[in-house]
Amino acid sequence: MRPYDLSFMPGAADTLLREGLAVLAKLLPPGYSVASSGLNKRSGEIGEWIVIRDLKKRAVTCLVLARRRVESRDLGAIAASAARTPNPALLVSSYLSPVVRERLRGFGIGHWDLAGNVQIGLGNIDLCIERDGIATPGSSASSGNAARSLCGEMAGRVTRVLIDLLPPYALATLAERASVETSCASRVVALLTETGLLRRKPRGKIESVDWQELLRRWSLDAPLQSRGEISHHSCPRGIPDFLVRLGNSGYLHVLTGEIAFARLASKGEPDAAVLYVDDLQETVAQFRLHPAGGHANVILVKPNDRSVFHRSTEETGLRYVSPSLMAADLGASDVLESVLAWMAKHESQWRLPSG
Repeated sequence: MRPYDLSFMPGAADTLLREGLAVLAKLLPPGYSVASSGLNKRSGEIGEWIVIRDLKKRAVTCLVLARRRVESRDLGAIAASAARTPNPALLVSSYLSPVVRERLRGFGIGHWDLAGNVQIGLGNIDLCIERDGIATPGSSASSGNAARSLCGEMAGRVTRVLIDLLPPYALATLAERASVETSCASRVVALLTETGLLRRKPRGKIESVDWQELLRRWSLDAPLQSRGEISHHSCPRGIPDFLVRLGNSGYLHVLTGEIAFARLASKGEPDAAVLYVDDLQETVAQFRLHPAGGHANVILVKPNDRSVFHRSTEETGLRYVSPSLMAADLGASDVLESVLAWMAKHESQWRLPSG
């Protein structure tokens, strides 16, 4: 990827913004690029518009807000500015403290600073960057780039077990159930302990998990779009016909989101089915799906990590993801909140004993 060219940003007169965009270009993974957006031609905007592209040339237009100094009391105004656009909003600053970074995560605002601290997740282009830079302005860099979010397949595996499995249990049990190294499970547990979402005895068992807040955070850090390649299709005969054929086929699949919740809570079927499959083209051919056109009622996801099939349940030939993944795949929405309310009321029906 070529270095960020400041000549692409004729409107970026502010030194902080120029420096921040140069840092962002270096933080992006290989093959990703950043450039100015034509939206910058508008007058009276509240920030700078950029376009981030991935290897497949998919693009996301983002609003960048530049603030030299950010304190907790400033976050309400920043969130209000970000809410003025349906596009993703990013914040750049000279330095963002751990407290401010944590609150920005709660607002769903991606951010980075000139010290190298960054948390940006753009599911539409499979971009997830999370790392710690310098602990405080003027200090030396912190050791390593320890994960500070629930982005990524391994962190997702651990998160699912923490939600689906009733404590207490040991760290080794968590790692075994999640099929990850103990060191990976330990990093996730340390993060969640630090943020108050998990309680563990010193060098002992995990005692409790705030699974509702954990699900909200996971849905923000790792939305459905980040879990694999997605394609939208139409089944002309509707969802009931598609589900009957899917259940009778023996074809490898696992349903998620609203349709999985409808089965769990004995509710009516939604208008669309979201499911993980191993091969998109084969699935389209097998079930004679059509191009989506204006409305898709079958959404296929080829997962980056096949652990989505783990702990799935089967009913009349149809397979459903575990409840934690079902809820997280709804994203941060009113639907998720209603699902969380149902899950809290019926916790004994879906959380598994650790023994």
